[in-house]
Amino acid sequence: MWNRNKKEEDIQYRPSSPAPSASEQSREAIPVSAYPTRQTEYGSARVTASIGKSLVINGHIQGKEDLVIDGRLDGNVDLPENRLTVGATGHVQGGIRAREIVVVGTVQGNMEASERVEIKKGARVIGDLKAQRPVIEDEAYFKGNVETIRIDTPKPAPKPQQPAPPIVDAQAAPETKPEIKRG
Repeated sequence: MWNRNKKEEDIQYRPSSPAPSASEQSREAIPVSAYPTRQTEYGSARVTASIGKSLVINGHIQGKEDLVIDGRLDGNVDLPENRLTVGATGHVQGGIRAREIVVVGTVQGNMEASERVEIKKGARVIGDLKAQRPVIEDEAYFKGNVETIRIDTPKPAPKPQQPAPPIVDAQAAPETKPEIKRG
């Protein structure tokens, strides 16, 4: 007791920390970058909503959040201001309307994006595509029509033309003589 080293005492009497639970271990195993986030207009990041690969949904989805679909959806998706990602295990059978659409899995239905549609390598799409910037990578399967849309920028209003000065006919104008002052 008197001759013991200070480190030995700390080790002997220090209570051991409890082992982390299985849920904490699995949560720690997933890198933070695996959770998609985006900056909101107020500067805080928020997590994107997702439909897991074991979920099957029949119905219409609409909202104001980004969405990742890794499961199966039979119905339409309406996210006009947001991004929709169909993951590698995702399958959508229905129409899609979003600001941006990224397909890695399968889509059977028409897609319309105000900005861009990106069909990645290995994806499978059957349906028409309408976007400002369509992108189809090599080794992606696409069957349908592509229509590129152009967002017209507002043109400035034409400036009103100033009326031209009246043309004076030299013969019709009264004759004027310059006044000379003598001093």
